[in-house]
Parts: sequence; structure tokens; C-alpha cells
Amino acid sequence: MTHLDRETGDSAALKPKSIASGTPTGSRSRRDKTTDLETAIERYVPDGASIAFGGMGGRDPEAAAREIVRQETSGLTVLDDARTTLFDIMVGAGCVDRYVGSWVGTSLISQGHNVRNAVENGVPNQLDMRDVSNFGSSLMFLAGAMDVPFVPTRSMLETDIPEHNPDIEVVEDPLGSGDDLALVPAATPDVAVIHVQRADPLGNAQIWGNVVNDHLKARAADHVVVTCEEVVSTETIQRHPELTKIPFYAVDAVVEVPFGSHPWHCYGYYYADLPFYREYGQRSRDRESFTEWLDEWIVPHETYLEQIGAERLATLERMEAQINDLPPVSSSDESMEGR
Repeated sequence: MTHLDRETGDSAALKPKSIASGTPTGSRSRRDKTTDLETAIERYVPDGASIAFGGMGGRDPEAAAREIVRQETSGLTVLDDARTTLFDIMVGAGCVDRYVGSWVGTSLISQGHNVRNAVENGVPNQLDMRDVSNFGSSLMFLAGAMDVPFVPTRSMLETDIPEHNPDIEVVEDPLGSGDDLALVPAATPDVAVIHVQRADPLGNAQIWGNVVNDHLKARAADHVVVTCEEVVSTETIQRHPELTKIPFYAVDAVVEVPFGSHPWHCYGYYYADLPFYREYGQRSRDRESFTEWLDEWIVPHETYLEQIGAERLATLERMEAQINDLPPVSSSDESMEGR
């Protein structure tokens, strides 16, 4: 995470982005970027990387997170807004050393038992937690996307967050109002991993429903891996340009991962698998049962889906169709045929 050196005022990690000028370079050029999940994670998520995940309470890149665990990646810094099960799994597997964000847990089902165990007891390793407010987490990605070292805000003033987060600086307004401001340093992750409904081979990624901060994370990161429910043609993407929230020139890799957010929901595709969540909440309560859970579920994604079962997945699709209206896309779109 980029922050200002408190003595010199220099930026400690701010890196210029090729996308800041809108000029794609290298792996972000206009070309076919499709690859498989194992290759994408191995290439763009090395040990010691800083990483941001897309989605929030939906479209979470769960399959990508499980692949990170499967590859036994370690020493990660997670820069985020709010994160649920995938983060708890990664912490329990020993992948994460530091978290900067506003909230972690497993939503309505249970606490984040692995996160709590890591913070309180150092198991499996000590986790450095650096809190920001919900608004502050958005601002740190806004700063990264704008390629500026920080964004000032009144959020977090009169709280103890700046006291416990060494990255947050409280200063007097330099323009003379006399008010204090909190400086939220830019988040510039090495990689952002973002799950979307569909993308074309070039990397134009479409999101239906809540975009959260994903458009900012894509512009703030050095590299972007897009996983998607479906890879579709560029012509299909062009029929609904208003849904394209991440342009090709921000993307390095595109991976088709059906049910890539399971057990979370993906708007327009499938509902959340609440029984799976409940089981995880129970089995993550102690170290032995969680280790058994890892052995059972940290497998290649195709195997994971086989273990879930086609009937259960089809039920989640039917539930989503009954609960939510489909987004306003043309019935002629190839990805919507039969849905």
C-alpha cells in the first residue's frame, strides 16, 4: 500500500501506471488474453504480492482465491474494502501476512474464525490488521486509480483508526480552514483479481448490478486478472457498452470460470449457497476440522464443481432466476440464450 514517509514526505511505493495516460502497453494491449486459472494465478500472484479482490457480497472471486491457496502462495498483503469467506480461507491456509481494509467476516452465517485466530493467537501465522473506514477503503482505491499519493477526508476523524493504523496521517488543512483532515494513502496493489459476469477475449469486462470499487481497483493495480462466468465475443460486448466497467487496456488475463463466485451469488447467474456457508462456518471453528475442510475443497475448480454436484448448481441457478430480474440485455445476446 502506498503511503507517505512521515519524515521526508516521499511516496514509499507509488508507481506510475501505463493506464494513467490511457496507453496500453505489454500484456494489456489489444490481443487475446484468455488463459486458464492455474496459469493466471501462478503468473500474477507470486509470494509476497499485494492483492485486491473484486466484488462484495456477490461476484467475489472465490475460485481464484481457492487456487491461490492450492498453489500455497504466502506472504500476501490484501488491500480491500470488505471481504468474506475467501479471505478467511486464505488466512487459515497461511497465505496472508497483512490486511488493509474495513471489514472481514463470513457475512450473516458466522464469524471469520480463522481471521480471529490469526489476530489473537498467531495461528497459523500472525496477521497484521490495519483498519480503515468503509469510505476510507473506497478512497484508497480512488487515489490509486488517479495516480495520486493520497486523498484527504473527514472520515475516521474522532475515531481511534488513525491511532492504530500507521498509514493514516491526520494533518491540518494546508489551505487555512483550521480543520483537521485524514490523509488516506493510495492503494496500488500488485494485482487485482476481479470476477465479472462476462468478458471478451481482449479483456473488456461487463458487470451487472453493484460495481462496488472494482473499476477503481482495476485502474489502481499493476496487473489485473479477470475471471468471468462466460467469455463472449467482442460483438456481444459492444451491443451493451454501458455494462463494460473495466476496459481491455486495464486487463492482463481473462479466465472463464463458471460458478467462479460460489458459494457467493453472481447476479443473473446463481444464488448464494447458504448451506455451504453454514457448513464452512461450523468446520472453520477449530484447526483440525478446518484442515480437513481444506483437504476436501481446495482442489482444481472442475473437481470442486463436481463435488458440489450438477443438481445443486442447477438449483442455485433456478433460485437466482426466481428472485432477481435479469439485467437489461438483449435477448439476442449469445450469453443469454436459454437463460
